[in-house]
Amino acid sequence: MLYGSLADADIHEDFWSDVDAVVILAEDAVDRYTLSAAWLTPLGRLVGAERHQAALSSTLRVCLEGFRRFDLTFIAESALRSHMLWKRSPFPSARVVLWSRLPDLETLIASLPAPPQYQDSADNEIESMVDAFWFKASAAVTRVARNDLLVGLHLALGLAQDCLVLQMMRCDRAKKSTIHRSGGWGNDLAARFFLNGRDESGGAVLNLIRLCCEVFDSLAITILPGYSQRSPLLLPAIEAAEKVCLNRIR
Repeated sequence: MLYGSLADADIHEDFWSDVDAVVILAEDAVDRYTLSAAWLTPLGRLVGAERHQAALSSTLRVCLEGFRRFDLTFIAESALRSHMLWKRSPFPSARVVLWSRLPDLETLIASLPAPPQYQDSADNEIESMVDAFWFKASAAVTRVARNDLLVGLHLALGLAQDCLVLQMMRCDRAKKSTIHRSGGWGNDLAARFFLNGRDESGGAVLNLIRLCCEVFDSLAITILPGYSQRSPLLLPAIEAAEKVCLNRIR
């Protein structure tokens, strides 16, 4: 069955739309279609693939030549019939059954728990993310001070990614959904992390780390109750590392 833009009359598909589908298979056939994408070869050469395994389903996401993209969820019929094991239904309300030989398909789908409503991330999950961010920041500063720009930049880019994740979480909260077909929300923030690729100094990496710390503080304080800014605690170490980098150049 199709879902997503190809099954929702209110959504206009375009060149960037992928094909979203749920496929019900015999249990012994699931691995055949998820562990390898070779069966898609008649549609074009593989560009890239991503696989996800859940307790009761498997997902294969692929991009083929010609920018043909498929997001395929495979469910064994036996798992579908074990409705008591499901915590949420994998079937969206807007769907089109292309072909089925299961006469009780809709009954089976109706027996599954409804998809849960949007819920904000738990505070303890955000707190764990916050602690990990600041430890990563301290490690990044250390690597740059020791002239390891490879690892230092790797960690700094991870800090930028964490900032963007926080902004995405804020977007989800504002729209009460984790699904956003169009973008624009947060583009201004993303632009602050663009790199020109011409400055290869440790100082450039430290500037990125400093920026990430400032942005992360400004975002975290809006999303986590009682959050206290931590960038002032790391600023002395960043300044010390900047002096080390300047001395190295001289």
